[in-house]
Amino acid sequence: MSSPIAPGEAAPLDLFDRLPDEIGALLKPMGAPPYRGMQVFQWIHQKDAASFEAMTNLPQDLREWLTTNARLSRLEPVEVLDSADGSRKLLFDAGGGRRYSAVLMPSADRVTLCISSQVGCRMGCRFCLTATLGFQRNLTAAEIVGQVHAAGRLLPAGSRVSNVVFMGMGEPLDNLDAVMRAVRIITHREGLKVAPRRTTLSTVGLLDRLPEVVESGTGVSIALSLCATTDDVRGEVVPASRRHGNLQALVDTLVRLPLPHGHSFTIEYTLMAGVGDSVDDARRLSRMLALFPNKVNLIPFNPWPGAPFQRPSDAAIEAFRRVLADKNHRVSVRASRGLDIGAACGQLDGKGLPGGTSSREG
Repeated sequence: MSSPIAPGEAAPLDLFDRLPDEIGALLKPMGAPPYRGMQVFQWIHQKDAASFEAMTNLPQDLREWLTTNARLSRLEPVEVLDSADGSRKLLFDAGGGRRYSAVLMPSADRVTLCISSQVGCRMGCRFCLTATLGFQRNLTAAEIVGQVHAAGRLLPAGSRVSNVVFMGMGEPLDNLDAVMRAVRIITHREGLKVAPRRTTLSTVGLLDRLPEVVESGTGVSIALSLCATTDDVRGEVVPASRRHGNLQALVDTLVRLPLPHGHSFTIEYTLMAGVGDSVDDARRLSRMLALFPNKVNLIPFNPWPGAPFQRPSDAAIEAFRRVLADKNHRVSVRASRGLDIGAACGQLDGKGLPGGTSSREG
């Protein structure tokens, strides 16, 4: 985490990604009581205030001081694509002609938002379109939290984002400081109030950073992205796995990590035709799963132009699922959403699609 804000810095300070005690530290030299920091935080993240002047329960002189000495960043999408299935892809300007994406997926019992943590990605996963961009830059905590605010403004009155998944562009554990600051704001009871268990970080397996997530005390859920059950195949599809730990090291880490009571790891297993999708792969996966608490989401490969893989047949998907189900594993097949606007898992590249219904924002 960054150090608390100190007064007297040259540039106006962005309070959008600051926690209540940090805001309080800024206001303390002004003679403001500690609770003022929480009030400002609530105005920013509960009431989505666009200015300090709107914070009407603050004294006028404090509002004026904040207006002069601080600022509030506000993220707006430059384009929104609407899918036939009701999901929406939000595109944000990252500067230099680059963009990053978030995907809003309302359903009957929840509103899920898939957000990005980086522009591009350095992991090189061959099933993921984002990897073709290479790594461009990390997103700041303000840019990460801003995606949740921007999505919330697109929802009807009385509705809010209830689930946040870090499964968009980038590897969250490769930008962990900014991601964990964003998580603390997203899950704060006086902030965006998304339940920790409904906030999920997905990683390809940066084993040296996983303990930091568990030991952070945030209670955030953890998902592991897998696509194979042998190191040779996994290394070909996910080159980063050669640097960050083989499958045995991954399993050993998951066995050792002390999850909060009642939590389990989510295994996001991508199924590609002829690559880790055999019945033998399912049996090997089952043996791994027997060693640590988990549930499994099977994700049939979502195609994109130039992709080197194909989606398995429905029969192959069901055969894989059946092996796990027969061994009493909790397993489901994820239904892809946003395919027509390039918003499904593995399809994000920060671009719009000619086929999607688009609206300009900002």
